[in-house]
Amino acid sequence: MLPTLSRRTLLQALLATTGAAVLPFSSRALAGSAASWHNWSGNQSAAPKQLHYPSKVSELSQLLVNSTGTVRPFGGSHSFSPIVPTEDTLISLEAFNGLRDQDDNGNLTFGAGTRLGAASAQAWQAGYSFRNEPDINLQSLAGAIATGTHGTGITLPCLSGQVAGLQLMRPDGEEVTLTAADGDAFLAACCGLGALGVITAVTLRADPAYRLREHTWTLPLDEAIDFVGANRHRYRNIEFFAFPLGRTAIIKTMELTDSSEEALEQDDSNDLLEKVCELSLRAPWLTSTLQKLVTLFVSDEERQGPAHRIYANRRTVRFNEMEYTVPADDGLDCLREVCERIRDQDINVFFPIEYRYTAADDTLLSMFSERAGASISVHQYYKQDYQPLFDAVEPIFQRFAGRPHWGKLHSLDATRLRSLYPRFDDFLALRREFDPEGRMLNPYLRRVLGIETGGRQ
Repeated sequence: MLPTLSRRTLLQALLATTGAAVLPFSSRALAGSAASWHNWSGNQSAAPKQLHYPSKVSELSQLLVNSTGTVRPFGGSHSFSPIVPTEDTLISLEAFNGLRDQDDNGNLTFGAGTRLGAASAQAWQAGYSFRNEPDINLQSLAGAIATGTHGTGITLPCLSGQVAGLQLMRPDGEEVTLTAADGDAFLAACCGLGALGVITAVTLRADPAYRLREHTWTLPLDEAIDFVGANRHRYRNIEFFAFPLGRTAIIKTMELTDSSEEALEQDDSNDLLEKVCELSLRAPWLTSTLQKLVTLFVSDEERQGPAHRIYANRRTVRFNEMEYTVPADDGLDCLREVCERIRDQDINVFFPIEYRYTAADDTLLSMFSERAGASISVHQYYKQDYQPLFDAVEPIFQRFAGRPHWGKLHSLDATRLRSLYPRFDDFLALRREFDPEGRMLNPYLRRVLGIETGGRQ
């Protein structure tokens, strides 16, 4: 017998098999005890009073006007922080998908619920590639830019920094168009945490379609750190994955190529990764040995092809994640201390630490606002308690003036965040202008933005 599929699961399955073609369903609220939501890793969940799937802007406007309490939108549900949950009203952006418009300058407009992987594939078909992409592409465009999602490359911006314009539905049901000509309102909305309203469409600046050659190999951890430090400006994209207990690392670089040859095959290591994580969970004394054995399973290899197919990796093994972005020049020193802390406390974690660079941008709240950054991501297998790992390394990130990824786990409140973002209070003023009643604010947003419950916000 087939398992029962929720509406959302069915929609996601359809989206994956149809390449994000527009799904012909109408707005409907799923009310009462049957309404539920959870994120990809399973560490966040909600049982809202109303769960809506609007298919048109007019339906979304009516929902916002008629709803009561807190309203939160959701897309691909790939955030680990409690940025989505509410007990009141959740709104899916699934129906707002697909390429809607393009101009001769490479500006491509998509429905805000379009998954990044579908958007980049449609851009390629139109003769374009996004300037940079993360290595997981299942997020919705609205969610990705709202949280500052990024790839790697010291000269390349995060997705929020690639936005040329967007359509935003205010909580009062009014839709506005924002571009660079709108100044700070636009810069706030480009990484707005879903705190200004509901994004319905996103216009991204794209480049003429290009191809990439990826090179992956292993090194001892200390050598990998030295290599990345010496070569971060040499490669278009560079990142590495550090295994602190095994003192090994996997390095990945990407460069432009004119070759039309395609070599896209990539071993699906997800089954192996899950088996190793399970073994590490049950026999923690083996974790350092397992990390040392990584070099036996990763060969020196290259692959090449269309950019969007090289950026993305298939990730099926669930985990929970903390990520902080520190000033780019301090990144490797911070990473060394994180690795030492994990070894000193003998913390059982098999997942590697991911290390990436991203260029500065002028948004108000992306992790790269007014400074280039080195992002350090620590992961814990979803069946394991992530708190010991995150508690151990977070003070190091904070000492290096790290800014937490808005969609990932952290403990900072508004007092600390204000000291990290030069334009934090400018964002708060604009948020009050767009949502004076605080209808888009759930408990997480109230904590990180320092907003009290009750009254005008």
